[in-house]
Amino acid sequence: MPNNKIEVKAELLEGIKDLCENNKEVFLVSLCTTDGFSIKSFASKDLSAEPDKLAAMSSTIAALSDSSAKQILKDQFNITIVESNSGNMLLVSNDYLGLPCVLTVAAKTSMSLATARYKTRKLAEIINNIA
Repeated sequence: MPNNKIEVKAELLEGIKDLCENNKEVFLVSLCTTDGFSIKSFASKDLSAEPDKLAAMSSTIAALSDSSAKQILKDQFNITIVESNSGNMLLVSNDYLGLPCVLTVAAKTSMSLATARYKTRKLAEIINNIA
């Protein structure tokens, strides 16, 4: 499903804007379908990230996480965290307008992992509740 057929609601834009404006450590927010179509993304000017490539990466990591969770834990994945020396990337399984999606948030290490996880989950809740 191409992204021009997925409506970008004001609530989605507000949720992303609120997260980014109130947390300067966040340098990437991306929402895509589980089959790799970008819905909306924000990346800082320092990050040369193309929405389509972000969507492909996010959906692939989410698919691997879900497959692993189903095989080993007998459940679907909720969140995957990629930690590095410069930051953390969180991928959350959620729904947007009835579509299964992946929310990806990346933040510098100056934001604690617990805070990044909390704020990412809050944005995922907002996205899940958009009708």
